[in-house]
Amino acid sequence: MITFLITMAVIVTFAAMVAHYSAPAGSSNITDRDMQRMHADLSAMHGRTTNI
Repeated sequence: MITFLITMAVIVTFAAMVAHYSAPAGSSNITDRDMQRMHADLSAMHGRTTNI
């Protein structure tokens, strides 16, 4: 039982270290044009409603 617990602790520690030090999945350098357009539209709508 002790061996099992130590093995599980080692596996969990290794997984946590890999998750912490590895890069996130996907490309972070891609610009999301749809998100930019939506943000611009929402900002414009918000600006129109605050000036009434």
